[in-house]
Amino acid sequence: MSRTRSSLSWSLSLLLWMAMAVVAPARAWDHSTPQDLEQAVASGEFALVAFVLNDEPKSASLEPEWLAAAAAGTERLLSIDCLSAAETCARYDIASYPSVALFHSGKPVSPYRGARQASALLSFAARRKQPAVPEAVDAGNIAAFKAADEIVFIAFLDPQDHASAAEFSDVAARYRDEFRFGTSKDIAVAEAEGVRAPVVVCYRLDDEHSATFSSLDSTGKLDAWVQEASRSVLGDLTLWNRQRLLDRGWPMVYLFAPTESERQELRQTLYKFAKSYYDSLTSVVVDPLEFPELMGQMGLDANVFPAGAVHQLSKDRIYRYPRDKPLDSRGIQRWGLDVYQGRIKPWTPPGVTTTYEDLGPTRVATGRVSLRSFPGMKIKISGHDEL
Repeated sequence: MSRTRSSLSWSLSLLLWMAMAVVAPARAWDHSTPQDLEQAVASGEFALVAFVLNDEPKSASLEPEWLAAAAAGTERLLSIDCLSAAETCARYDIASYPSVALFHSGKPVSPYRGARQASALLSFAARRKQPAVPEAVDAGNIAAFKAADEIVFIAFLDPQDHASAAEFSDVAARYRDEFRFGTSKDIAVAEAEGVRAPVVVCYRLDDEHSATFSSLDSTGKLDAWVQEASRSVLGDLTLWNRQRLLDRGWPMVYLFAPTESERQELRQTLYKFAKSYYDSLTSVVVDPLEFPELMGQMGLDANVFPAGAVHQLSKDRIYRYPRDKPLDSRGIQRWGLDVYQGRIKPWTPPGVTTTYEDLGPTRVATGRVSLRSFPGMKIKISGHDEL
């Protein structure tokens, strides 16, 4: 990752931290009136609007992040209290709280289904304000473009390669709510990036990672690659990504915490663990308010945090992380080794009688044993250690 990109990311984090410091003492929604919303709609401007109920738990959880995003001043944000403005909320068919959507030209153009973080909200608004077609990237703007979002895709194409451009545009349209897409048709820019057209490169800010895809002549494969390349090392479980993460078929590692600060602590504490097993586990941080049924489905106490569990999707087995152990990399790796070696039995829901056989090593999806796929296992190969 370039120094420019790192500094931009750090600057945004600092700006949001300063905004949080300013708004934290007040800790109160600064709601817009229905008239404010109607004026914004009539003006044709872009506005990110949150429809909330002040005392509803999810709305209360959104509040500090929303205030921080608003205080950053980079996007127009409005919030509507649906208790005092019930008619307005009914007019826009608000059925759950909080509901967040981007408005433009008199109507909501896209609902927000991402993480409830100030930075994520601002990034969503910024990317949705861009044209539906991938943005043009050249030598003058490529550094800024790569630093503009958490996950960026750039297609480096020959100017005459219309088929690849069309395929990339189709995929970009499907995922524009989540990621930013650009196209460069300058051979010199591709050479400076160390790639040769036609190729798509994913730049991921969370771990300075990039991935490339060069099979644009294989219809349908680009979509699947975008889904996998965009998967964060330890990202948030969202309404956008939940199903496609489950569809991977690999064991899901769920890490629960009730506040954004606690979730951020989990991301930092367990990042190294998640990166070590990125290819064989799907690790996510979960807001229990966003997925209220999930802790119960994992057999976890809804009032004890932080909490963790692994769902082995191939055999539908759930392993709960012990409540009396610290939720850190060392603890998870030791516990994972016990799970892998069959010393820990899966959790059985109350009232269900199950006999478990074959609790030993299993590699999901291939059926073949691979010791590298399990936490805590280190293998000596050709004179060096591999996780």
